[in-house]
Formats: sequence, structure tokens, C-alpha cells
Amino acid sequence: MSTMDRLEYEAIDPAGPHRGTVVWLHGIGQAPGDLAVVTGRFRLAEAGVRGVFPSAPVAAPSLLTGLSVPCWFPQNLLAIDQIDVEGLLAVHRPLATLLKAEAERIGAGRIVLAGFSQGATVALTLALAYPERLAGAALYAPFLPPDLPALLPAGRPSAANSGLPVWIGHGARDWVVPERNGARLRDLLTGWGHPVTWQRYPGGHQPFAGVRASLPAYLNDVLDIRVPQIPGPGPAARAS
Repeated sequence: MSTMDRLEYEAIDPAGPHRGTVVWLHGIGQAPGDLAVVTGRFRLAEAGVRGVFPSAPVAAPSLLTGLSVPCWFPQNLLAIDQIDVEGLLAVHRPLATLLKAEAERIGAGRIVLAGFSQGATVALTLALAYPERLAGAALYAPFLPPDLPALLPAGRPSAANSGLPVWIGHGARDWVVPERNGARLRDLLTGWGHPVTWQRYPGGHQPFAGVRASLPAYLNDVLDIRVPQIPGPGPAARAS
């Protein structure tokens, strides 16, 4: 499927009234089901949250096996400071079409874009550029594009998503996307006036590994819902 076409996706509908939607973007070499597990862990469907899990439309050789694996755009994980800008912007188009369809269900202001690793970078850049106000962006192990302003209208977030609340989690032992990448993104967004919830976890490069109370609390806040609170580490550090 071309990145110009509509994306294939899986969905988990809420158990009761539809109160919000989270669109989850997986990492390189993953499948939508890898993040569907995360939503089940947080019991989001019980809280009225629809989960949408698009499949990355591009295939590129894995550095480990040489076999083609799904990705949002070709990316060398040994050089994450080098971004295929054309590929990144190309995948924004079908994702924006998906967001528009979800907004017709619930309204753009009740949608959170979430992602892991490369999916987090795509989620962030799309959220900041999107012309309608979203509820927020939740990112685990994001890497900061070398020139993020160049990927955005007028070099800044869109007027609609200026000040968008962002949640960022990162593993302290992440060897693929080192923690400093998430920290630099946190500092940049804070400087732009975004309220950022920052959470450091002890693990490595696994999707939303170790996340418990912090992310449900964030979703409760930005979607005005009641995700069940899951006991976990102490409160997240919030930069604003």
C-alpha cells in the first residue's frame, strides 16, 4: 500500500459510551498488536476510549536480519539523527486522513496521538502540524528530528496545537534511542510553552515498558475521563 493511500488499521471499540480515542503508532519492525497490548493493560476500553492501531505502510531492511520490516519511513537506527524528511512528511498525509475520520466520530479535541520510537516521532510531528486542536500526544522513546522546526508550518507548532500537552516516557537503559533524546525533546517543547509530563523508567527499548499510573493520569486529564489508576512508581515530573 502506498503512503498516498488510506492506511490499514485495527481498532478496539470502547465497552460503553465513546469518550475519547487514542491513535497508536508502533515502532520499526512491530505490528499494531504490540500496542494493543498496552491499551489492554490500562483497561482503556472500559474507560470509553477507542484504540486505533494503524499499520506502517513502508518496508525497509532490518539492520539485524536484513529482512524487510514495517516502518513509517526508512530509518537507520544507528543514525537516528538522520531523518528521511520526505518520507516522514509523506506518511503524515494518510495519517491525517485517518485522524479526520476519527474526528468525525468524536471530535479532534478528544483524540490523543501516541507512539513508540519511530512511531513517537511521527506522532509528535503530525500532532504539532495538525490544523485542528487535538487532546494531546503521548510518546515513549521518541527521538528528536535534527531540525524539528523545519518540519512544521512556519517553523512552529500550528496555531491550533500551540501549547498541546505532551506526555513523554523513556527508558534509562535504552540503547537504541538514548534517554538524552527524549530529554532534549522535553526541553524543546517546554521552551515552546507546551506542558510536558516527563517520566523516566529503568528499562530499555520496549513499547511503554514499566508505565503504570503516569499515563492513565495523563489521559484522564487531557480526555476528561476516568481510566482506572494502576499503582506504580512515584508521580511523574511535570515541566511547564
